[in-house]
Amino acid sequence: MGRKRRLEATGSAKGYGARMTFQDKPNKKPGRIVMIYPQQGFSGTYVKHMPLSLLYAVSEAVKAGYDAVILDTRVAPDWKGDLRRLLAEGTLCVGISVMSGAPIRHAVAIGRFVKSLAPDVPVVWGGPHATFDPLSILSGDPNCDYVVSGYGAHTFHLLCDALAAQKSPSDIAGVSWREEGGIRSNAKPAKSFEHIDFRDIPYRLISDYGVYGQLGQGRRIFSMYSAYGCPYRCSFCSSPAQYAEIDGKKWLALSATEVVDHIEHVVKTYGANYIYFIDDDSFPSLKHVEAVIDEIAARSLAVKLGFRGARINEILRMSDEFLDKLTRAGTDILHIGAESGSDRILALLRKDCTSEDILACNRKLARHAEITAAYNFIMGVPTETLDELKATRDLMLRLVEDHPNCLVFPPNTFRPLPGTELYELATREWKRPMPASLADWENIEVEGSFSGAWQDRKKQSFGHLLLIASYFVDNKAARVKPGLGWFGWLAKAIHFVYRPFALFRLRHGFDAWLWEYPVYRLLSRLLSRFNTSA
Repeated sequence: MGRKRRLEATGSAKGYGARMTFQDKPNKKPGRIVMIYPQQGFSGTYVKHMPLSLLYAVSEAVKAGYDAVILDTRVAPDWKGDLRRLLAEGTLCVGISVMSGAPIRHAVAIGRFVKSLAPDVPVVWGGPHATFDPLSILSGDPNCDYVVSGYGAHTFHLLCDALAAQKSPSDIAGVSWREEGGIRSNAKPAKSFEHIDFRDIPYRLISDYGVYGQLGQGRRIFSMYSAYGCPYRCSFCSSPAQYAEIDGKKWLALSATEVVDHIEHVVKTYGANYIYFIDDDSFPSLKHVEAVIDEIAARSLAVKLGFRGARINEILRMSDEFLDKLTRAGTDILHIGAESGSDRILALLRKDCTSEDILACNRKLARHAEITAAYNFIMGVPTETLDELKATRDLMLRLVEDHPNCLVFPPNTFRPLPGTELYELATREWKRPMPASLADWENIEVEGSFSGAWQDRKKQSFGHLLLIASYFVDNKAARVKPGLGWFGWLAKAIHFVYRPFALFRLRHGFDAWLWEYPVYRLLSRLLSRFNTSA
């Protein structure tokens, strides 16, 4: 969101006392900042990572002396009651971090609730959706007053200063707002990566990290970066568009010393025992990752590791020795973008690999079973045929056959994100209006249905089968721990009863009378309402 500071990684843990951190509170500022994280889609029912985006966005304001509080509606049983109390105590503004899809719906509801109680309190949206389409927010939600696009820490701090002084944000880059009956925007692309020193991340704003995790695994997971940006140009991904104006290299690794200083900080201060690297891609340089895990070992830090970003062309470069080293460092999962079983679609997506490369990587990873190979897929890409969807089905089945410990995540539904290469192709190929309004984007999400306007019925039906069966194609239910309570037991029961039928349907492409899909959508909506009903 807005103006960026140049990355200047310190690479050293020395001299903490000479640095001003958020705890120094140089000058107490007027009013409290309330930062809110809305409900997510269906996957948010069983995966809840800490709201790092809120910590980053408010970090500079907190360091400057503003009082801030985080309200995560995913883990607050009575978020309305909590918000009512906070608004009664004097609030400078309410900030909401929003992704496209289901989070928009809840963010709108949050803004409406805020204005019903405190009409004069400004509501500020930030996050991914605010970055690529800020004007749709202001034109679609009358309760949103400001939108912060791009990296947020510096821009949001300046906006808070403007609000405290009751001034217009007209000179703040990265802000869009209403003025004199119209909408004004200073949204501009980033020229450099935003770097927040880990000592300035206000982790103390979250009082209980035990509520975060996934599948009831009982880990204290801390998400963090080891690198910024991405050097690749996947045609469906927003990252190439986001980083297009970055000066210099599009991927920048932090020093191993700084990364492990950060890890040591959260281990010793907050009891972290699992580090999840949320880099767009961690492995363009294998030496970078190797340096990080060597430094973790040198300090004898007892943590396990997970990596969100890994590409097939990178895994092809990994030796068995490198993978052994990852295992010894405690790595237990690699999220891998397989995407499709069709070589033509893989080329269209600019994945720099073939389906045979994916299978070769899977066989390599099968020799290191302690590391779960977790595969992501995408369906509904413009020009994708039914036969190419079936090739993705075949690849899913083959991956599990060759590597029983791998995970196949439910395929994401293609979303035509403005600024991406495939957005232009979708516009030409489908010859239909792309999502434009906030209401449109509320219903466009990776976990959503194929749009009947974009896909013919045969592809739509098979895509729904692929989505349903992907929950059962591997052994996900065995990983569900007792910590999920009734949800975990229900998942295990459904898996045991339905899996043979799901595999029969998938192998034979039997998508007729797919009663499971409307049941799945109903359960998704019920779980979402259950989460937001408080």
